[in-house]
Amino acid sequence: MKIKKTIAGIAALSVIISSGAFTALTASAAETSDYTTSKMTAHVYSDENLIDIECRYYSDMPHVPYIKLSDYYSCWTGQELEINAKNDGIYEVKVPYGATGIIDINKEYMSSEDIEHFICPAYVFDSNDQSYETYTKEITEESEPQFGDIDLSEYKIDIRGDENEVWWPAATLCDIFEYPLNEGMCVEEELYFCGHVYSEYNRKDNAFNPAHAAVYFEKYKDGRPKDMAEFNYNELCFEIDNIYGFPGRITYNDLLAEKGFDGMLSEASDGTRKVKEMLLSEDPYEYCAGLELLNYYFWDGGHTFFNNLAAIGSKEQVEKVREYLVSPDELEGAFIWWADNASSSASGYFAQEARIAMFETADTYEAPPHSDDTLPYYEYAVKGDTAFFSFNGFNANTPAWLNYYYNNGELPKDLISDFYSCITRADKDPAVKNFVIDLGTNRGGSLDVLMYMMGLINDLDHITLTSGSNDEPQKSEFLVDKNLDKAFDEKDDTFKTDLNFGIITSNYSFSCANLMPSLAKDSGIMLIGERSGGGTCSTDYHATADGMIYAMSYGIKFADKDGKSIDEGIEPDYALVKFNEDGSKDYSDVYNFANLSSLFADFYKKDAPQEPSEPVTETTTTSTVTTTETTTTTTVSTTSDKDSTTSATSSASGSSSETTTTTDASDLPKTGNNSKGTAAAAACAFITTLSGGAVMMAAYRLRRKDENGSL
Repeated sequence: MKIKKTIAGIAALSVIISSGAFTALTASAAETSDYTTSKMTAHVYSDENLIDIECRYYSDMPHVPYIKLSDYYSCWTGQELEINAKNDGIYEVKVPYGATGIIDINKEYMSSEDIEHFICPAYVFDSNDQSYETYTKEITEESEPQFGDIDLSEYKIDIRGDENEVWWPAATLCDIFEYPLNEGMCVEEELYFCGHVYSEYNRKDNAFNPAHAAVYFEKYKDGRPKDMAEFNYNELCFEIDNIYGFPGRITYNDLLAEKGFDGMLSEASDGTRKVKEMLLSEDPYEYCAGLELLNYYFWDGGHTFFNNLAAIGSKEQVEKVREYLVSPDELEGAFIWWADNASSSASGYFAQEARIAMFETADTYEAPPHSDDTLPYYEYAVKGDTAFFSFNGFNANTPAWLNYYYNNGELPKDLISDFYSCITRADKDPAVKNFVIDLGTNRGGSLDVLMYMMGLINDLDHITLTSGSNDEPQKSEFLVDKNLDKAFDEKDDTFKTDLNFGIITSNYSFSCANLMPSLAKDSGIMLIGERSGGGTCSTDYHATADGMIYAMSYGIKFADKDGKSIDEGIEPDYALVKFNEDGSKDYSDVYNFANLSSLFADFYKKDAPQEPSEPVTETTTTSTVTTTETTTTTTVSTTSDKDSTTSATSSASGSSSETTTTTDASDLPKTGNNSKGTAAAAACAFITTLSGGAVMMAAYRLRRKDENGSL
């Protein structure tokens, strides 16, 4: 039997497929241990679907909840397992798709000759159930089933069994049986199933909230139980060893690859050994400080980050954690992540300011606000022969698109449909020759959105990736429904434009906003600005056994067409960012319609425009904007060299009643990360030396609060 491989499948399985790295050890579990029984509430993707499942606490692990594999699987997929007890603690488990696995509770070992079908939901491989695909569709390749195994004995994680069932730590099941659309997590000894596009939950929001913080510190006010502290550490070791994607930039990357997480902490330096002690501490505040200090060793630009609940707790809790924090100067091999983060944020901030100034010179400008009437989710402007499209994340309304493709719902109005609209409008405008895609304030998002955009502008139909520790490049191919008519057909093949495309990047451009310029450069599309900020792995949120949340680079690494890493960022064709005397960055040559038009002409060897726009630095602009309902569209009518006045008529959506306001041009809608948090993060690079990890995490979180485990 052959199987289909998807990007998500490769990511989930790349570190599980056996390469002979593990040797099964004999670690007999206390199968006859006494235990007490209880009930654990399973929140099955909704508060409306609550199921009480049986839970055990064994006498040698009295604070670690165990549940049946069959109960977890039933909640996770809505399907049932077949479990048959064999001799000597061996169980044969058959999943609905037909794959069979063997679980040996004496060796704490699980294996399958067809590991992909065994640990992934059946719908992933069912060709008749592709109802999670919308405007992009992966072309899945077929391959023979692969053997895979998981050895938990190395991590001192016990599997238990009885006559007809296998009992696992609930947290371990959540870490093994997961898929991007179906994930489990334990929070305060309740089980939540998250990740499904229609789920009411996600891991980050479930774990990282003040209510959970309050319960956590009350629960452990007398200390963390030793059995839970050790199990929590062992489970974290197992998860990092089996999912970490090795983007390549951390100090002890090679040691981590060779020895695993525990080996790295134990051998790398006195600093890492100190962190290990803190992670095993029975003091909850010292433990939280240990999690925070991990960021000095795992910072990779933002895909990997360890949170601690005290950071959103009371002032007293923050101070208690701060007592245990040590200076990075005392941690050998530490990378001062918050300085790197502040520098990156500063790049985004100054790019944004330059873009705002440029928009004031535009002939037309529009910026539809989000449904919550806050920030625009894209900005579109035209000046002369150049159209300009800016957005801050590769995000789309997935439930709305599923409803459109499979339930005859309305065409969603979001980034995808509006990008298509702006492209087609620019192409139909005889004056417009060039189309800029601005990633200067973009931190990434969904790979599907990126694939759609690249397919639309350049007929791109594949990306290159490597998986796990295997650096052999693989090609993942996909189709794009360019015209969004719910069909992948010849109409998509014939969709073409006469536009020249160019992409702006800054050091703030990360993840998908790093992959897009890589794909563009490989395709001969012009890049402008400065080197992008890197970020080469997929990322997702995970939870520790005691409910702390962390993000982790995992599974797959995206590469250029030659299979080389893109984690160090992509150099532009035209590096135009300058430094001011105070150390701040000057993006005025990047965000300048006249310069952009000339760069297009130079790069694509076409004639420069007859009437280029005047340089931004020579223009002073004021503006009157009239605001009513619907999408904001600004039309500039008159401009002069020194004293420039601009008349604009505008309609803005999100208001419940007709209003008319007059505002200065500086109040035109600003982009994505134009928040107090971003401004503060930028200012950190120039006027403040921050200390204390909790403060750093708060600034970081303000900037990245909208990211949810995507690229």
